[in-house]
Amino acid sequence: MNNRSFFWEIKDILTQFVAAFDDTVVSRFDKNRTARQDIEVRYVFAPKQRVMYDIVNKAQNVTLPVVSIDVKSISRDPSRVFNKIHPSYYPGNPNSQGFEKLSNIVNPVPVNIEVSMSILTKYMNDMDQIISNFVPYNNPYIILAWKIPDEFDLAEDMEIRSEVLWNGSLNYNNPVDISYIDKFRVVVDTSFTIKTWLFRDTDPAVPVYNVDTNLHGVDSSADLKYYSDFAELSSYTDPYYSTYYTSSASPSFSNLFYSTSSATFRLDRDLVSLKNSQANTLIAYGYNFDRTTQFYISSNNVSPVGEPLTNITTITGNVSGYSIRSSVNVLDDNRCTLYFNPSTFTGTGNFKLIAANPAGWGEVDGYINITD
Repeated sequence: MNNRSFFWEIKDILTQFVAAFDDTVVSRFDKNRTARQDIEVRYVFAPKQRVMYDIVNKAQNVTLPVVSIDVKSISRDPSRVFNKIHPSYYPGNPNSQGFEKLSNIVNPVPVNIEVSMSILTKYMNDMDQIISNFVPYNNPYIILAWKIPDEFDLAEDMEIRSEVLWNGSLNYNNPVDISYIDKFRVVVDTSFTIKTWLFRDTDPAVPVYNVDTNLHGVDSSADLKYYSDFAELSSYTDPYYSTYYTSSASPSFSNLFYSTSSATFRLDRDLVSLKNSQANTLIAYGYNFDRTTQFYISSNNVSPVGEPLTNITTITGNVSGYSIRSSVNVLDDNRCTLYFNPSTFTGTGNFKLIAANPAGWGEVDGYINITD
């Protein structure tokens, strides 16, 4: 618990609670019940005893009517506890390289904030108006809408709705024994329960980019109760027959179709020849193009016009290239088209086509040749 988890949840929800009430206005009426004067009711965040002291103390500038709000307790709400262990994942804002992130939010702790409200007025008619202002809308609760704290860096604001439950009771404390120098005032006490949440600090979400799998051959006569003993299960015991397979989230190329303005699409696995003086279109086939965020060419003597050399750093290593993302249209997870206008490149020679995402980068087998 060395990391502080502080996201202003209590302060923000109490600010919203006060804001839900603090636009109350009471009117002073004539004998015909016509409003002649409107008075804004003051809301203060302080215990009732402090407010009453400030009213009595003439050096203080607190006048009636006034409503005091005070926190009495905060308690965990076990009825709203769910999924205590597993976190939730939400899309986060892209990082500096444009790669999408996931925000790992550990499920927050449900808490109930008990809030007392004391209404102090000089006239009973003022009290009636204040009560009539909020009671009809708290039957039996209101909803405060707020969002997951900004510190979690979500791509979109996620709304949280907190129920504010009124206890349904108004306790009058009318003065009985007062002296002639005491000011008459009417006091009504009530309370609310705010059902809200407290968040834990963000735990770093580590994506899984590669999944390694070992597949073992099984003898049809083997007893499956020894399922964890490869020597018993394998039909080949020296060495155990197995296949190793890796599933990766990094992009990869399988085939490349191409054409120029005067030729049809053709397939060439080893060497593709383009003409710098003509329009060139490529269709690349492969995997994980939907998650590919950048496309590059890598060459010593060929570069796109106006594109600076970029150093690409991923978990699979480092490579340098020129960005051609604006020339690429991703069709689906397995196909993308690359279109190059005449004179897109400066220089002639060979270059590699590279695709990159947070999991790594992949390149086309063989070189692409470009000539004048």
